[in-house]
Amino acid sequence: MSHILTQCKEKNTRVIWHLVKNLWPHRNTPWPEISLGMILGCGGIHLRPNRPRRNDQQRGKATLQGPTRLLQILLSESAYLIWTLRCERVIQEKPLSEGEIRRRWYCTINERLTIDKVTATQIKRNNKYMKLITGTWEPILRKEGEIPVNWLQCGEVLVGRTA
Repeated sequence: MSHILTQCKEKNTRVIWHLVKNLWPHRNTPWPEISLGMILGCGGIHLRPNRPRRNDQQRGKATLQGPTRLLQILLSESAYLIWTLRCERVIQEKPLSEGEIRRRWYCTINERLTIDKVTATQIKRNNKYMKLITGTWEPILRKEGEIPVNWLQCGEVLVGRTA
């Protein structure tokens, strides 16, 4: 599993982890070295600020909610896609071009963005959840260009729209 998900030199693995690393918008939080343990334990990851806040009672215990959630999504979705594409290549003998791998990855990430947008605006509809979704996705969307003020309600806001 470690080889398939992190070390394999096949296009699937190389292209997907390259896309993920380049998409990561948080300069103050460097992209981590990916390992099987990190992928399997991604639900327990908690990114912390470099410097504790002055008013934080438990200095250094604050979690960066948006970046943590984004890292968890990127790791889990990308690892699952790598596995899926590997099965298609090996079992179904269906090789994919680099362009098709990119398209499938962007489609996967955009599906997650859409699910979050629908959940925030139509199901949960509370400010705390909307703030979490905004903190998760807005840094990526801003990195890629200007976004509408009400991007959470817009259907056409996508990750990788310039790719």
